[in-house]
Amino acid sequence: MSAEDENETSERDGKTFRSSADMAPGNKANETPVDKPSASDSATEGIPVVPEDVAIEEAVVWDPSVYEESEKGTIFGEELEVDANVRWVRHRRPLGPIPRWGLVVFLLLIGAIFSYRKVDQWVNSLVTPDAPPGDEIEFVVEPGWSSGEVAVALGSAGIIDNSPMFRQWMRCHSMIGWFIDCPSGIEYEFQAGDYLLQEHLAFQEVVDILNEGPIPPEVIRVTIPEGLTISQMVVNIKERMPTYSEAQLNEAFSSDIVRWEHYPEDFFLPWYEGMFFPDTYQLDEATLTDEMSLVTRMHNQFLNVVEEIELEEKAAAVGLTPYEALVVASLIEEEALLNEERAKISQVIHNRLEQGWSLGMESTVRYAVGKMSGESLTREDLNSDSPWNTWIEPGLPLTPISAPGRASLEAAVSPEDGPWMFFVRTDENGVVGAHTFTVTSEEFAEAVAICREKDLGCG
Repeated sequence: MSAEDENETSERDGKTFRSSADMAPGNKANETPVDKPSASDSATEGIPVVPEDVAIEEAVVWDPSVYEESEKGTIFGEELEVDANVRWVRHRRPLGPIPRWGLVVFLLLIGAIFSYRKVDQWVNSLVTPDAPPGDEIEFVVEPGWSSGEVAVALGSAGIIDNSPMFRQWMRCHSMIGWFIDCPSGIEYEFQAGDYLLQEHLAFQEVVDILNEGPIPPEVIRVTIPEGLTISQMVVNIKERMPTYSEAQLNEAFSSDIVRWEHYPEDFFLPWYEGMFFPDTYQLDEATLTDEMSLVTRMHNQFLNVVEEIELEEKAAAVGLTPYEALVVASLIEEEALLNEERAKISQVIHNRLEQGWSLGMESTVRYAVGKMSGESLTREDLNSDSPWNTWIEPGLPLTPISAPGRASLEAAVSPEDGPWMFFVRTDENGVVGAHTFTVTSEEFAEAVAICREKDLGCG
């Protein structure tokens, strides 16, 4: 059959094919679309050719199920050779990669938010620790130190939790100022000297303390224990401060400067017993020869504690004047050996006062005759004629007999409710210093016998 006949046959069938001759390399016919196939391509006869522009835009998916398995000459037949010029296009979902990238962006955003919150919490925990400050630390800023060197030393001492973060906080650069809560535009210069700081302080607290400057050089510490009389205080202070004058100390303790507003106006006493708070006082060079300065500080501290515990108001609630409450507190200070018993001893004193009984406390007799705690009392001592001898005199002694501490001051105006009228040391239940509290004299006599048996000072 001639080429013309082949073309005619193809045209009759209503189909367009490309001849093998046209597919030959260098053939110009190959450069342009050929509408008619060659007879030599009988193997591919009947297979539609998808136009190139359509194949690019849409995927062609061949389904072998639409052809008979026995059909020969199809693309699914064993005899078929796939035309190399057919373009196969991958089928894609209608939305393409957008959902996948959207998911990736979403996960990255969630991760960024989570990371930011974690970092922000960590930074805030360094700038302002959640836990309360720890132990006191004596910190020294050496001469010539830069702020960076101070930061390193603070971190090494445990005063701040992160030295590099502290340096960034002090610099407060504009790029991090939005992230770290820091004051901007401040140049930090710390004076050399000694400072008293604490563990795990907030950055701002550290800076505030350092900006105040170093503490004055400490020369000596004077500790005034609870329960001392003024005369005993003079001896104690003189031992620690040999530069002080005994005469000047006595004058300071009797000065009107330290007179309490609740001190009885008609009293004739040369000094103000009980109105100087027992504590530890730091003395610097400026007070080495200033007795009045120390005594005034002791009195002011007493006034501060009285105000803090609301002594005046609570005294009125239990039927005492503020000065009487101070006297009761001094008795408790001398009689109590355990803190948990102070309120009970206070109640015994209140019960006896209400009944009009004498208090019968040996501590007042010792004060009257000038004997120290623990010294034996004689019958003559017990019968001494003195306004402080509650062994024979009813009611409270004339003045306080010692300087009470905070616990005794609080107990004086907050007695523990109970019917007790007596107490005596028995080391009850094996607790050293414990007292037995009784209601009747018979019970008290039994407790005294135990005290004598244990040789606890009952005679």
